[in-house]
Amino acid sequence: MESMNVSVENQPVDFLAARRQAAGKAGEILSDPVIVAWKDDKTGRSGPEIPGGASDRWHDYGESNGGKLEMTVGDDFHFIFSEAAEFESPDLNLSSISESDGSVILCLNDACTDEDLEKMGYFKGGGMGG
Repeated sequence: MESMNVSVENQPVDFLAARRQAAGKAGEILSDPVIVAWKDDKTGRSGPEIPGGASDRWHDYGESNGGKLEMTVGDDFHFIFSEAAEFESPDLNLSSISESDGSVILCLNDACTDEDLEKMGYFKGGGMGG
């Protein structure tokens, strides 16, 4: 898996800004990047959340689910990307996330944040709202 670092000079970065930066940079390298796993060192959160898993299980998941590119933004945010073309179409495990700046990011459902899933109508713990 290829690894890259994105520096963030003199600007505070939160998870959403880091995700936008990582996805933008990944789009320069991969034709249609999909986030398959991530970790936020500031909060200790990661996706997918693997109950009872060790702290690096998110990385193992990313590698074993087609991870092609690992992107680190600053020192605190880590993302693993795959190519959308490698998933069968239609793949119900892929979601499109619309960011506040109008950009769209693809992620595996397991790698979406709880907030992303709520926006799409999913209840925490699974299932659709209605």
